[in-house]
Amino acid sequence: MLIPGNIELFENIKAEDIERLLSCLGIAGKGFQKGETIIAQGSAIDSIGVVISGRIQVSRNDYAGNRVIVAEFGMGAIFAESFVCAGVSRSPVTVNATEPSLVIFLPYRRLMTSCESACSFHQQLILNLVRLVARKNLVLSGKLEICSRRTIREKVLAYLGMESAKAGAREVVIPFTRNELADYLAVDRSALSRELGQMQEEGLIEFDKRRFTLR
Repeated sequence: MLIPGNIELFENIKAEDIERLLSCLGIAGKGFQKGETIIAQGSAIDSIGVVISGRIQVSRNDYAGNRVIVAEFGMGAIFAESFVCAGVSRSPVTVNATEPSLVIFLPYRRLMTSCESACSFHQQLILNLVRLVARKNLVLSGKLEICSRRTIREKVLAYLGMESAKAGAREVVIPFTRNELADYLAVDRSALSRELGQMQEEGLIEFDKRRFTLR
């Protein structure tokens, strides 16, 4: 299976060694259509997912059945790693493909156990994984900071501010529909729409569908 050269998990590993590594671990890619479930909340998990192409969304249902979007990730992202590494056997979240996606699953136990050859590229893969886990924790810490804000307006400005900082521009295109944005910010959809309209009237933001500009 051909792995794109910009997948960070395989950084500093030669293409031929990636093929050897995937073969050694018994890994093959699996395709998912838009909207298809990759991991269902409550299902058994023992592998770390890697997005080779496409985009995924991580969400969970609370005790009342309300959906909360945890995050959305694109090519090169890893998922389920925190649960698998912590020994959690059942997924507390659902992972869906938001567009046609190719995913590989790294079996955790085999990944963390070097083979008899003790290949250097296997160790490099583990080092890359640790770095990606640390970066992802920073992303999720940002989500926590956003949702800790008291008002819808504060949450919107915090979220758009972070997206603007990542893009290096005041205009950003977010990955969420309006319903999804409400689920991500953990607010009522109608209340969010009213607040966005008010913020635009006050000249704080401009928006058109998924395109937002901070003023």
